[in-house]
Amino acid sequence: MKTGSIMIIMGCICLVLGLFPLFLYPELISNRFFMLGAILLIIIGIFRNKGYFNKNYFMAIFSVIALWGLMLLYIFLFRTSEYLESTNIFYFQMLLFILLVIFFGRAYILRLKKGDL
Repeated sequence: MKTGSIMIIMGCICLVLGLFPLFLYPELISNRFFMLGAILLIIIGIFRNKGYFNKNYFMAIFSVIALWGLMLLYIFLFRTSEYLESTNIFYFQMLLFILLVIFFGRAYILRLKKGDL
């Protein structure tokens, strides 16, 4: 089995595990990381199965990361109950968001320097 297929399966499992508690409990803060991480795994798996890493690969990942950033910004600006009840989890997710932006931004810049457009 290809590594991309394994990543797609892992992404689907993480997505189901992230959505299941969302239906049982109305809290979103603990499941957001699993759901967006699962979407990232599915996108990476699809592009690995295709066998190419072009600009669309990075733009798809950046759009998912931007969606995560917008959700964190909304929670911070409007001080929702998720932020007020668990600020440590919120700041941990902010750290993960910053690390993802740095990691994929660095990979995108290195790809441009190599000339693999």
